[in-house]
Amino acid sequence: MKTGNLDLMRNINRRNIIDVIKQYQTVSRAEISRKLSLSRSTVSLIVNELIANHEVVELGIGGSTVNGGRKGTMLGFNPRSAFGIGIDLQQDGSRIVIADLDGKVSMNRTFSYDYDVKKFKVFLKEFLSGLTGEMTKLVGIGISVPSIVKDHAIVVDAPSLGWQNCNLVEELTDVTDLKTFIVNDVNAAAFGERWVGQSRQIDNLFYLSIGSGIGSAIIADGKLVLGANQAAGEVGYMFEKNDIDQHDTYVPGRFGTFEKKITSLLTKGNMSSETCDQLITQLSVVIANVSSLLNPEKIIIGGSYQQILQPLIAKVQEKVQLYSPLPATISYSVLGRNAAAIGSIECLYRYLQNQTIN
Repeated sequence: MKTGNLDLMRNINRRNIIDVIKQYQTVSRAEISRKLSLSRSTVSLIVNELIANHEVVELGIGGSTVNGGRKGTMLGFNPRSAFGIGIDLQQDGSRIVIADLDGKVSMNRTFSYDYDVKKFKVFLKEFLSGLTGEMTKLVGIGISVPSIVKDHAIVVDAPSLGWQNCNLVEELTDVTDLKTFIVNDVNAAAFGERWVGQSRQIDNLFYLSIGSGIGSAIIADGKLVLGANQAAGEVGYMFEKNDIDQHDTYVPGRFGTFEKKITSLLTKGNMSSETCDQLITQLSVVIANVSSLLNPEKIIIGGSYQQILQPLIAKVQEKVQLYSPLPATISYSVLGRNAAAIGSIECLYRYLQNQTIN
């Protein structure tokens, strides 16, 4: 077997062993071997490396087995053996967090940089130099941006930031040698909710982001659906027959039809009952169509309009129940404005473990 294949198998075995320890802790080497159908020597070799890296800890000898023998040394996962930095770059408030391997946030703050790459680099360099103690045990940086991202490095077009074809990974090489992973902000938010939010490990999830713009992320069978041009989820461009009759369809360079409808309702000075009813109807139609088309287990709505939208969720759910034979459960994001920053760390961790997000 070629070296590349051996390395791949080793990484897969390592990831599976960590997953078993997380799920069943405390657990012995022998139990891991049985659950994964791996040889004890393979398990022991990988576990010993994990212990040396402080990712796994020994928790003492287990009790007697049903046959009277003694269990081996019991193992547990140590989520604070390393940390990741998550950064969400936005027009209306950027955020930086540090979280351990289980997604528990240890530091959370907002910052500004005037959408200037050079000022962002200065901020990041100062931030990194100010870290002390266990916060210095960093494995990398995940960065979410409001843009299509190419090769997890290049910000293709982020009009709200004024960036085009910016190779952010390359830009940061003179600031840090940490692994850096760039991801679209809505995709990151979806993974954040799936990782530590209310949708933990749900494999079929639709995330709808409603803020200064509207976008979505589709997770199917645990993987992100990117589309042919890495642009799947442009739900803001959805429209109905009435929109065609009114000649309100796609125009290059302009906001999508659905996006215009929702943002115009949300930005009205007075949220009257009529405006709320229109919002409920517009959201219900699109979400019902998404439910019928994709059959997600859950739909999460996130973004900066939580105060307005969260009270409407129950009524949207009622209408979707009527409009679709496959209504998904709808709820609002529990991570709020932290979702993309936290999710960018999850995407980073998956990348470092040779797990693609798509």
